[in-house]
Amino acid sequence: MTTSVFYEKRRLCMEETVQFEKPISVVMPVFNTPVSFLREAVDSIINQTFKDFEFIIIDDGCTGSCSEYLESLSDPRIRIIHNERNLGITKSLNIGLREARGKYIARMDDDDISIPIRFEKQFAFMESNPDIILCGSKKVTIGKKRPLALLWKHSLIDMEEYRIKMLFVNPGPSHPTAFFRHDKLIKYNIWYDESLRYAQDYGMWETISHYGDVCILGDVLVFKREHADQITIAHREQQIECDKKTQRKLLIELMGTISDEELNLHYIHSAGRHRDAVINPEIVSWYRRIMRANDQRHIYNSRKLKRYIELIEKRLIVQTFTDEMSIIEKVRLVFRYLPFPSAVNAITKSALRKIIRLFRTLTAGVLGSKNRTME
Repeated sequence: MTTSVFYEKRRLCMEETVQFEKPISVVMPVFNTPVSFLREAVDSIINQTFKDFEFIIIDDGCTGSCSEYLESLSDPRIRIIHNERNLGITKSLNIGLREARGKYIARMDDDDISIPIRFEKQFAFMESNPDIILCGSKKVTIGKKRPLALLWKHSLIDMEEYRIKMLFVNPGPSHPTAFFRHDKLIKYNIWYDESLRYAQDYGMWETISHYGDVCILGDVLVFKREHADQITIAHREQQIECDKKTQRKLLIELMGTISDEELNLHYIHSAGRHRDAVINPEIVSWYRRIMRANDQRHIYNSRKLKRYIELIEKRLIVQTFTDEMSIIEKVRLVFRYLPFPSAVNAITKSALRKIIRLFRTLTAGVLGSKNRTME
């Protein structure tokens, strides 16, 4: 039975009442992950404070010690599905979605770590917020020194701003923190786009954004691992091409047609990953075209789109600054590319920040002198 037929039959059966066998289904594809990383990932799921879940592991053609480790797992909540050959993460995720029997579906990467209260937090939040279709969380990269204090506020996302941001960059949440409302996936026949072998989350968020709200919890619920073999590093170029494919879809919806050169221009300047991207007449003209197209098609909130584009342009202006440029040259650059009110606001804020830094430096110096005098 094909995936689409399976879900159509399931949807028809559940039109009146959706009943699931488990509160949560955890979906985790695995392909020859180092066993030390995989063991930590599995243990972090098994040891959740929320105990009632099924753990679906998709063995995407594992061999050697990785395969042996999977075969050794004995927790009754674990179900291992063996792909006959390596299908890739996107198709494996769809297999996991098809097999899931939980009210919610939690994503997990095979080299990351979920903190023990992750499911408890996300389940409680989703139960209290029925309009949310996708719930993510903050993450911390393993090995990087960042504060773990759970002080961030929950981000009930403005969906207009979320979809505008999506036109320029993957808006999140971080994929391994994702927690889906399963009945919505069934109702709207939502799947990962299998034409996206990588960066499938970007395409998924675009689809989901049409059918419900998204939230990113302020809690750090996942430790994200960085290593040379992970997809975002080992397959970076392919991932960029998949990012562009999602952006092309959105830009064609807005503008009708788009050339490869225009797509490259858009991606390089908009995503924020290219620190050598600078402000120039070509990119400014391109963003004006986007705003004019939106004025005609009314896909996005015009005021919010303009504001977001100005944020990108401010970043590009800052990236254009060099140590050799004088203050006057920098000010001229700001006024050349930003609307006058925005330029004045940007210059004023920059000046205030410098005054505050100078004040703090002087205050620290005076206090230091007093302390030395008292000694």
